[in-house]
Amino acid sequence: MIKTTKVAISLPKDDFERIEKIRKEMGLQRSTIIDMAIRFWLESIEKEKMIRQYEEGYRKRPESLDEVKAMEQASADAFREEGWE
Repeated sequence: MIKTTKVAISLPKDDFERIEKIRKEMGLQRSTIIDMAIRFWLESIEKEKMIRQYEEGYRKRPESLDEVKAMEQASADAFREEGWE
């Protein structure tokens, strides 16, 4: 069983009303919709972190012209195999 912790938060009234409308339409409990939003936010932070790491690595070692040409050729071959000529 997942351990949970109760948290009290304050929201602007307009945001609360929008959340309530959506949650009622979806038939979800308030805690479920807030949990979904927090998980989405946490995942987006992790994705941003991974993107920054990728960009850093790319800046340190960008592809050479030969690598770019090889990738273009591989892509063209793959499309051709799928009938995208």
